[in-house]
Amino acid sequence: MVETEDPDALGPRDYRAFMRTETPQLTLPTVQDQFVTWLRDKGIDFDSTNRVEFMARGVRASVVEHTRGHDDYVRCRLVESETPQGTWCTEVVASSAGWIDLTVTNSEGYFVAVPKLARYLMQALDVRDASMQLLDEVKQWDINEVDRLVELLEDQDRHGLVFVAGTGDEPDLYEAFRKRVSTWTREVFGMAQSIVLTPRATQMLSDRLGYHAVGPWMLRTYYPGVAPAQIVDSRRHRYLTTATLANEKDWRLRQLLANTARRHAATRLDPTEVIRAKRAFARAETRALLAAFGEPTPSDRDRTEVVPSPAVISAAPTDAKPQALDLEDIDTDRAEPPAVAAAEAQLDLIRLVLGITSITRVALEQAIHPGHTAPSPESLRSGALQAASLRIKEQLDRIEELEDFRRDAVRALEDQQLERAELQDDLEKSRRTVRWLRDRFAEMSDYETAFGEAPEDTLETYPASCVELIDRLGKDQDVLVFTGDRNKARVVDDADTLQLAVRSAWEACIALREYVRARNDGNWDNGVDQFLKNRPEGYDGISAGKHGATETAVTMKQFGGERIFPVPAEVSSEQVIAMKAHFKLASIGMLSPRMHYHDDYTNTGKIYIGYIGRHLTNTMTN
Repeated sequence: MVETEDPDALGPRDYRAFMRTETPQLTLPTVQDQFVTWLRDKGIDFDSTNRVEFMARGVRASVVEHTRGHDDYVRCRLVESETPQGTWCTEVVASSAGWIDLTVTNSEGYFVAVPKLARYLMQALDVRDASMQLLDEVKQWDINEVDRLVELLEDQDRHGLVFVAGTGDEPDLYEAFRKRVSTWTREVFGMAQSIVLTPRATQMLSDRLGYHAVGPWMLRTYYPGVAPAQIVDSRRHRYLTTATLANEKDWRLRQLLANTARRHAATRLDPTEVIRAKRAFARAETRALLAAFGEPTPSDRDRTEVVPSPAVISAAPTDAKPQALDLEDIDTDRAEPPAVAAAEAQLDLIRLVLGITSITRVALEQAIHPGHTAPSPESLRSGALQAASLRIKEQLDRIEELEDFRRDAVRALEDQQLERAELQDDLEKSRRTVRWLRDRFAEMSDYETAFGEAPEDTLETYPASCVELIDRLGKDQDVLVFTGDRNKARVVDDADTLQLAVRSAWEACIALREYVRARNDGNWDNGVDQFLKNRPEGYDGISAGKHGATETAVTMKQFGGERIFPVPAEVSSEQVIAMKAHFKLASIGMLSPRMHYHDDYTNTGKIYIGYIGRHLTNTMTN
């Protein structure tokens, strides 16, 4: 699909980059050193070893450290508020676990170029975005790098984009084209990787990816998680044609790619570890703010309050500000004698009945509630601080809850959009098949078959719940065996009001049965993933887009323990095994249920389903 966006169109223009380092132990000191060097280049003399904050006219720089659990964090920030373009804010948050999050924003929406600080970090550290190395230059790759490129494009843990330029057999054009690619992509460094392929590599990539490939003298934008088996997925990864690259001005192409990278960075969800770190800094700042409250001031409750008579109120000018008055000081000769006398009589009666000498809030409360001691100013202030502290913490919790909800909503929307596109393609294929079959039967004068409805007994009988699905599997364990926790499945049933998840799970079970049947028939000798992508004729299946053949290395390193499920001793002597392969069942709010399984066909001839439940933790979940 051709990229047609106007490069001058409004959209996110901030710079956001997420990096992981190959040397975690060097991350924090290097980030601080490079931040101080960058400040010095800007004429700001800041020594982070002796102070945590620098303030001057319109400039505020700070370096704050924080420890949470086993990880140490540092946040470096520069705010420049008095510039012709508004306020610029640069923030780097880094962890001893080996990651860096860099953000540069502008209050007036001005375009943020690649900051020098980002280049400094890329030059000082080996930084990566999952399998993508982040460099401030364009890479040139030949055929020996194609396998690495395919792995990079398919990587779902990748946050940034990959811009790939293909070339043809015109050797005289190659060097000039490579230089122009460097010009077009110079504002995406740190947010994306730019690659120019040799003609041989371009052809090999085309053979490997088909619809997802890039043509000669074209440039294609690859978003994370390329799925070559799904033709519909190729629509996401837009390309610039040869004609566009030849006819557009360099600055327009550069702005187009820069805006594309920034728009993607603005919508890409932050890793949970970054969110946790930023929230830790926010809570620490809140605690410091509450602790820094000044000396207590007199409370309104402790001020003497007097009640003026109606005459005094009526005699006051309409534009006068309210004043605290003591009726005993009022010159009664100037007021209306009857009204003042009546007021005085009423007040005297109140004083007499309550046994007080003056009408104040404290005196009235003590008279009405004997033994009640009015709170001191200090205790009132302490209570107010506690109430404010509680309120702020509640608001922080609510903000974090809404942030988590937004993250899950964005992820669910992305899944639903892709699933909807796949369903539209499947529906169109089914419609074409129905039209073709009806025409064939009509030609044979079999109009009843051509235009009649399918018999009721041909409709699939779906289970009504995941628990019922598990019960069905338990009755016939010749192929599929459930070894997991039924209670996890009940959680899905509680949320699956439209039975979307259980239907997908049942269709996945049918596909797994068909896979085993194909292998038993001798018509297939590969794994489940390839079976779904290249299903042999005569066998049913499920969309390959719903299947995940494995989990990413980062996910398994951090959360692999969640994916270990029980199996019989004949499958594993330890009676547990890691089940990386899974099916996506549905997008149901924050649940996004999955079904994990282990293909043991080559050993026992069976498939073991170890889990049906909510989406397990990965780098993008809460």
